[in-house]
Formats: sequence, structure tokens, C-alpha cells
Amino acid sequence: MRCWAVVALFGLCTTALLANQQSERRTRREPQVPIVSVVGCVERRGATLDEWWLTRASEPTDARPGVFNRDQVAEVERSAEPRTQEFQLVGVADFLTAEGLLATADRALFTAPDQANATGELLAGRQVLVKGLFIETPEVVRLNLIAVVGLDGTCGE
Repeated sequence: MRCWAVVALFGLCTTALLANQQSERRTRREPQVPIVSVVGCVERRGATLDEWWLTRASEPTDARPGVFNRDQVAEVERSAEPRTQEFQLVGVADFLTAEGLLATADRALFTAPDQANATGELLAGRQVLVKGLFIETPEVVRLNLIAVVGLDGTCGE
């Protein structure tokens, strides 16, 4: 009889543990760093022009992970409002041209020119819609890029 009690108790514990694990898998944790989308103009700065900035930018709005869809891009292109924010862009290499990617840090050491996977969407003077991780420090606000889409709008002076 004792043996059956031990087996039953073991079964109950195992069932409770599995139910708890399944519940944890279903519970989605919020990101530790907010993901935002911003519209602005791309600018290169710095002594060697290796700093990328988003100027004349909109206020950041909460965004979902993943890429933009056509409706989101169309909505941004329809809304034209004055923009005054400024963000330093990080994680830019994959959104430059292939040549720009290979010139970034040590990328040319481990990426062959014919294997450079770059979108070419991040060009100086271009208006873009970006999605990134919002990183705020006392010195500067940064966006660690997740997605970049070139827009039809201009960034002319």
C-alpha cells in the first residue's frame, strides 16, 4: 500500500511541475528594453564620418518586434508633422550598402564581398522609418536598429 502512495505522490508532483512549465512557456515576458519606431533623416557625423544619427526625428512610438508591413509604412508616409528629436544610431552595419558594411569595424575580416548581407536602406540624407531598441543615457539617446525602411519623403534643408 505504501508503494502505491509513493507512486501517487510522485505522479501528482510530476503533473504539477509539467503544468507549471507549460504555464511559464505561455507567459510572454515584456522586453527589458522598449522597442520603438521613429521617422527621421539619416546623417553621418564624427571625425571619420563613422557615427550615424537620425535627425529631425519624430517622437518614438511603441512598436512590436519584427519588420514593418506595407500598411505601417504607408501610414507613416501620409502623416507629416514637425520633427525635432535626435537619436544616435547603433547596429547600423546591416542596413548600409555592402561596401559600407565591409568598411565597418572588422567586418571585412570575416565577410567576403559577395557574401555581404546589407539592405542599403541607411543612406545619408534619406528619410527613413526605423525600428530599434530605445537606449536612453544621460549623454545621448540611442536606437539599436532592428529594421530600416527608406521613405519617399525628402530631408532637404
